[in-house]
Formats: sequence, structure tokens, C-alpha cells
Amino acid sequence: AFVLHLRDRATSCLMARILLLAATTAAWVCQAHCRQQSTAEEVHAMDESSLLQQPGQKGNKPHVIKLRRETVPIYRRGKIASFKTSYSGLINLGTPPQEFRVVFDTGSGNVVIPAIECQTDSCKVHKRYNMRASTTSLAIHEDGKEIVNDEPSEQLTIGFGTGEVTGEFVRDRICLQDAAQEQDGDLQGLGGDIQLPGEDLEVRAHGPPCVDMHILAAVEMSSQPFKSFLFDGILGLGLETLAVTPKFSTIPSLARAGQLGWQSFGIFLTHGDEGEESEIAFGGPDMRRLREELSWTPVIQSDMGYWLVKIVAVRIDGRTLDICKDGSCKGVVDSGTSHLGVPSPADTEFAETLTQSAQDYLDCRLMPSPEVQIEVPGKNISLNSHTLMRRLPLREGVTVGSAKGVEVKTNNSNETGPVVAPDTVSPRHPVPGVGLPSGHDNGTEVRRFCRPRMMRVAMPEPLGPKLFILGEPVLHQYYTAFDMARKRVGFGLINNEWSRKDPASLSNSRGSLPSGVESLLFQQRIKLSKSTHKACQHVDETLDDVAFVQVSVRITLRATRQASVNA
Repeated sequence: AFVLHLRDRATSCLMARILLLAATTAAWVCQAHCRQQSTAEEVHAMDESSLLQQPGQKGNKPHVIKLRRETVPIYRRGKIASFKTSYSGLINLGTPPQEFRVVFDTGSGNVVIPAIECQTDSCKVHKRYNMRASTTSLAIHEDGKEIVNDEPSEQLTIGFGTGEVTGEFVRDRICLQDAAQEQDGDLQGLGGDIQLPGEDLEVRAHGPPCVDMHILAAVEMSSQPFKSFLFDGILGLGLETLAVTPKFSTIPSLARAGQLGWQSFGIFLTHGDEGEESEIAFGGPDMRRLREELSWTPVIQSDMGYWLVKIVAVRIDGRTLDICKDGSCKGVVDSGTSHLGVPSPADTEFAETLTQSAQDYLDCRLMPSPEVQIEVPGKNISLNSHTLMRRLPLREGVTVGSAKGVEVKTNNSNETGPVVAPDTVSPRHPVPGVGLPSGHDNGTEVRRFCRPRMMRVAMPEPLGPKLFILGEPVLHQYYTAFDMARKRVGFGLINNEWSRKDPASLSNSRGSLPSGVESLLFQQRIKLSKSTHKACQHVDETLDDVAFVQVSVRITLRATRQASVNA
């Protein structure tokens, strides 16, 4: 009986294991079958928390490119009054590769590189693309057809917010530069790293993404702003419809070629004061760069091609401004714009409210200022003085920004009267006795003001008239992710050196001047009795506000130069 009992127990255990194995196998088969049926649904399902919580594809990891922060001094009256900045990375074009430094611009849709044929000063100071030196190049029409014999070629002129480029169509091979090596450090987000299930966030190991695509070889580039910067061209990252045709759009072209796992990218911008580098991640955002999960807001009017989001409300120091109360405000998220663009006439109210006497501050980013809140669906974007204010105090009467800002003139313009530059307004609520030195009556002392990094925007419908440009001040405060497949933008508080500082250590700091501007605070106002003829006066028109948001496109025909088709 005892032996039989053991045998019965063994048999029972064996049967149980067989049944369990059969059930597990059936479940696995069912799961695999169900997964095949639901794959398409999963791909298109909206995950509101993060792109990185979606199932990833093995080997498709973000490709990270380090961005160089370039700072160009702006001189006024012989002194450095401000700086204009840009962020650029490296790409290779052609075979053998020709290296170019480009701005990755979400406000435009095409790749623009100066051509060797361009003879304007703004082209000559940069590297220029030699199509004839590339064995993979081909001169084409807008529709991608090869230019043959003496066919007239087409030229495209793109008007940016603060510049203009005219280019001709070329097809060639583009490669994003090799991903930078991972840096050691404690870049921890809230609750630890957030990453793909079962995968880490190391960069791609099988080489840089490359694709044969259509570009614009620039034959003319305006002096402002291209001449003063060290970068060579622009790589547009707007939606596909902002490009000339889909084959001119970089992210979809890379995805179609199997070079990106996701049609998405993330931008990490930093001031670089602590030696910290900015970067752009292709194929998905890098969650190490966030202090919170991404909050997503949908793109509106996506057929226009911009990363355009609805703005629910705008507040300054808790007070809701009237401009967006009718629900018609919109904002373009633009990595190529150095300032916060504010629609006219609200720009004057912004400037007056945020402008303050500099007092004894040497770095206006450290000075307490009213908080600006821009509410979009799903997120309140809060901007403080560190990202919103110019670093240097500006003396009274000194202007470093454009009075016109980003403007498209129309015959139906309702604006009348002179345009006021944001840098020239006085504080709405000046502090009594502050900024007025005791000797100001003798004309030898100057007042200094801390002013916001903002520019005027005057755009007609359908983009305007109540259009904000969410440029660097927003991207310095928030890591921003762009999902082209689902047409949405994600915002999350940025995880950089500044954000990890103890606020108490900054509360009593007045900052220091950057190299080269030690004499800024000791400028004096001098009255000259001898008049100078206007024709002899030198006017420095270099501005510190830069906008690469694409605002106009024009196609023309010209007699073609002898096309060179390389076998």
C-alpha cells in the first residue's frame, strides 16, 4: 500500500506537470497569436506617459549627437552688450563624406547646405558642398527627376524669421555623425532611470544612421543671421508637410530606410556654464535627461508642418493675460529660435512686466523675476529668470534685439504707429530709488536693466495672429521630445547641472561677468558738442535674436548650369 501510494503520488505529480506544461504551451501559443493580431493596434495606441514605455525593437536605440553651443558677442557703442547663441552638430554629406556643422531646427523642414557655387559673403565664410566631388550626388528637379541636357533648373527660396536662403535641388547621401560615447555620471531621473523594458539606453553600436535623400544646395544666403555664426547649414526637423516633398524630410527618410526604430527625437539644451554639453537624440528621447516623466500635448493643424500646439492660457506672476482668453493662441515649438516669441501687441506688456532694474546684479539670470506660465493641454510650462532673462544687464537706451522680430507683412495689417523694441521699454513697476544713481543728473552715470529674452511676432492667419514661438527659453527649462508618428510634443523638467544645484546656494549670489565684458558696468554717457553727418555714422545692425522658423517659400526657374552626373 505504501509503495502504491508513492507510485500514485509520482503519477499524480507527473500528470500535473504535463498538464501545467500543456497549459503553459497553449498560453504561449495563444499569446503569440494574439500578439500578432494586436501588433498594429499596439503600435498606434496612445501611450500618454512616455515613448520609452512602448515595446522597443532590438538594436534600435537613440542615436545621440553632441551639440556645440556657439556664442557670438553683440557689440553696442564699442562694448559687448549681449550674446547670440546657436546649437549645432555634425553630419556627413556625399561620398566620400564632406563634413558640415548644422543647426537641428524644428521650425523648418529641409536640409540646407551652402553650395560651392554660392558667392555671397555668408557662404564664403563657411564650408561649402561640392556636388561634383561626390560620387553619389545627382542634380534633380523638385519632383526628384534628374536634370538632363540643358533643362532649366528650379530654385527654392525659403524665408526664415530672421533670414533667407535660395537653393537648388540635389540628391545625395546624408549620415548623422557617429554617436558620442556615454559619459559617466549620476544622471538620474525621478525614481531612477526610465528606459525601454529589458534594454538599456546605450547608443547604437552598428554605425551612424545614413540615407540617400533630397537636399537644398544653397546658392544664396542672407548675411543676417548666417554670416556671423560658425555653423554651415540647417537640418530641418519639422513635420513632413513642411518639407518641399516627403523625400526632403530627414526623420521619415531615415525611418523608411530602416535607420530609426521610431520617428521621434529629443532635444537637451543647456547654457553650458558648467562645461555640460547639449545633445539631440534620434530614435527616441533620452530619459536620463529628465527629472520627471514626459507630458504630451497633441500637435494642431499638422498639415502646416509645424510643431504647433494649442496654448490654453498665459500667466505672468499668477495673473492671466487677456490675449489668450478667446482660445485662439497657439505656439510653435522651435529649436532654431533663440528667444521667446510673443505676439504683438502683447510683447510690450510682457517686456514692461518682466523688465527690472539690475541693481547690483552682474548676472540677470540670478535675479528673482515674475514667473511666466504657458499652459498647453496636459502641461503648465513655467519659466523662471534663469532661462527667460538675458544674462547681461542692458544699459538704458541699448537695443540688441530686432524691433520687427518675426514678421510677415500683409495688405490687411491692422497695426498702426511705430513698432517698439522689447529692449527699449521701461519697467511697468519701477522700484523707487533703484537704478537711479545719485549722480545721474550730471549725465555721467547710466541705468542698467535686466530684460527678458523675447522677440516680437507679427504673423497673419492661419499661423497667427496670436502665435507664440517657444524657443530656447522653453527648451532650457524643459527636455522636449518630438513624436512625428503620433504628431505630439512631450515636455519634462530638464535634468542638468543647474537644476541639480541647491536653490539656497543661488539666493544670495549676484553672479559674475563673462570674459570680455568687465568694463560693461563702467560705461559712461558722454555728450559730444560736434555733430556727425549721418552718412558717416556706422550702424551696427547685428542682433541677438535668431529665428529659423520657416515663414515663406518661393520656387523660381533659372537656366541650368552644366549638370554633372557622377557615375
